[in-house]
Parts: sequence; structure tokens; C-alpha cells
Amino acid sequence: MKLRVGTRGSQLSLIQTMEVIDKLKTKFPEIEYEIKIIKTRGDIDLETPLYMIPQKGIFEKEIDQALLRREIDFAVHSMKDYPTKLPYELVIAAVPERCSPYDVFISRDSLSLNDLPRNSIVGTSSLRRESFIKYIRNDLEIIPVRGNVETRIQKMLRGDVDALILAEAGLERIGEKIKYERLSIEDFTPAAGQGALAVVARRNDQELIKILQSVNHYKSWVETMTERNIISLLDVGCKTPIGVYVEMSIDGLNIAISTVSTDYSKKVHIQTFSKDIDISRASIDAVRLFKEKGGLEILNAWRRIYD
Repeated sequence: MKLRVGTRGSQLSLIQTMEVIDKLKTKFPEIEYEIKIIKTRGDIDLETPLYMIPQKGIFEKEIDQALLRREIDFAVHSMKDYPTKLPYELVIAAVPERCSPYDVFISRDSLSLNDLPRNSIVGTSSLRRESFIKYIRNDLEIIPVRGNVETRIQKMLRGDVDALILAEAGLERIGEKIKYERLSIEDFTPAAGQGALAVVARRNDQELIKILQSVNHYKSWVETMTERNIISLLDVGCKTPIGVYVEMSIDGLNIAISTVSTDYSKKVHIQTFSKDIDISRASIDAVRLFKEKGGLEILNAWRRIYD
């Protein structure tokens, strides 16, 4: 039996795909795997900030279309880039164990975010990261920086920017040893699903889904599905600066949601705890608290700018 796996062609995407394949091989050593690289809109347009690209699903649409055409058998996506609304014919069959959800700060001179000199240039293409930076340090200049992790680091080292905000999981997966500062969940609440992978298959391929579910990590599944459910309830995406993070413990779910106003002067950050490990109930309760604190008004203001 041979399975065809669809993925993007970046080093990180290939490492993530091999991470899933290696886990599957330990369960089903008799299965062969063929990696099929598929170029997406996000791979072609490397200049436009992500929140300025009108198309949705810029890192996954072409791959999922290949899955629907049966050109591949399953796909591996970065969960944070995967839309909450997917075609009915497709399902997230598994979420392997999650890597770090944190954002990290890297500067050319190994300085912390607080110690970076005024008017320094920080690179990020994420509206969420840009907004959180401006809320903390409105004296810094933020410019868009696109490309894979290695490319962005090289741009910093050659002086295009003084610092970067990146996902710790990406650095860990590619084995990058550069010095960085881990940013707190309170200051930089991660994007929903950050650090996790989504293994996607066709809904009617029940035999394959059972195989893929063998690498599912229950804790990571509950955390990321709750985060995605919150995003879905709020009806937001990359054009809105919002962070959502859920951490599951034996007692329940710790939930954090953050956003920043359009003038970067106000931040709504809520932290709540759900005793029940119930994705739907926990999501609804957290969203209700977020709205009570004024979070929805801020999100609506951002929608008027970018939608």
C-alpha cells in the first residue's frame, strides 16, 4: 500500500510532513509514502502582507483541491494557517502532538523586545504580532517580512530589519539555534493552532482516517479544536489581530484570548478556566467573557478596515 501525501515545498513544510510520516511508520511499517509538493498562493506571493491578500486559505487551498481531485491521499498543514471552514468532503483526521505554541523575539544584536532602541525596525507579516508589538512598543517601526524561516532570519542578519517575531515551533522543527526571547502568552497570545499540525483526509476515506487517527494526540486535539472553535464563533481570520490559546490539564481547560484596538492604545485580554473538557461549552463561555470585556467591538473595528 502506498499513500500520497500533499504538502508545500518549504523546508519547514517538508519537515512537518516527515514528522507525520515517521509517526505513521511506527504504527504501520508496511505502508509506503510518496510526498507530492504543491505550490500555493502563499508560496507564490512572497511580498504582500498576509492580511492584505484578499484570497482566503492561501497556504492550503491548492493542496486541498488536489485532495478533492484524489491526486493525493492526505495532506499535512500548519494548523494556524488552516481555515476553520473547510469543504464538507474533507476532515481533520488527526492532530499529532503539538510543538511550542509561543512566539519568540529575535534581534540582530541579541537584545530583548524591551531593550530594543527606539525607531528600530521589526519584521513580521502577521497583523496579530504587529498589533501586539505596537501596543507594547509604539516607538518601533514594523515592516512586512515574508518568506520561509531561514529567509527571514537571513534578511535580519544582513540588516533589512533589526528584529523579527517568529513562531518558536518553526525554529525548533528546522533545528535553528539562534538566540531568542520567548514571549509570554499574556503579551503575545498565539494564533489559534500555532505549533500544531492538521492531518487532513477525505471524509469518506474511513479506512485511511482510521490509519491517520493512530497519530492523533488527544491533548493537542482538544486544545487546538477549542481554539479553532473560538475563532469560528468570533468569525475572524488573519485580517483580525487576535490570539487564542488553550492549555488542557487534568482539571480542565485554561483559555486565553487577546486583541488590540485599531489605534493600538487598548488591549482586551481574558483568561478563564473551564472545569469541563467540553470544547463547545468552554468555547461559548470564553467568547461570552471576551465580548463582555469589549473584545467584539475591537474586532468589528478591524473588520471595517480590512473586510
